Amino acid sequence: MKALKRFFDSTIGQKVLVGATGLALVGFLITHLVGNLFMYAGDDGASFNAYSAGLHDLGVLLYIAEIGLLAIFLAHVGLVTRLVIKQRRSGGAGRYAVSRSKQEGGGLSLLSSKMMSISGVVVLTFIVVHIWDFRLQLEPDTNLFEMVRSALKEPWRVGLYTAGSFLIGWHVFHGFQSAFRSLGLNHSTFTPALEKAGKALAVIFGLGFASFPLWIFFTQ
Repeated sequence: MKALKRFFDSTIGQKVLVGATGLALVGFLITHLVGNLFMYAGDDGASFNAYSAGLHDLGVLLYIAEIGLLAIFLAHVGLVTRLVIKQRRSGGAGRYAVSRSKQEGGGLSLLSSKMMSISGVVVLTFIVVHIWDFRLQLEPDTNLFEMVRSALKEPWRVGLYTAGSFLIGWHVFHGFQSAFRSLGLNHSTFTPALEKAGKALAVIFGLGFASFPLWIFFTQ
């Protein structure tokens, strides 16, 4: 147990946890995006409301899943923040080596890395507003589709949700690849495929989640 604690207290151990929690969050994003696609069913929200009702029928299991998701999210944010602070305090050659490595990786990788902190703050704001809008104010008999449609008629919310959606994609663009490297899964055979998968997921998440507020604001 002591050896395990020392490992997870180390920078390498913390990076492993960041990678694991990050991939868990990607899994949630996939299921959340699929669930939101029910809004496009063309039945004035009936399918989307049925999907929402099905989740609430899970009862205590839903609360357990939500608590687990919140714990993973907070752990991910906390660990990333801790690593960033540690890196900035260390400075010197190690920090230069990281910067140089990213420059050699190409302009997009460098730009993505520099935007991680900014995107993280915006995404965090977006998530807090999203939870407030559609979870904390949700009652058992609420028509969720009408609730979403009403909220996303406000321009500031549409702007925040759209920006947050694209920045989630930007965050995944960098984080998906980094997660596998942090877990030690970095090999010339499958790393290129993982990089392509990360780019594809970034586009899917960015366009997919941004499409909902834009579609509702302009067409509903």
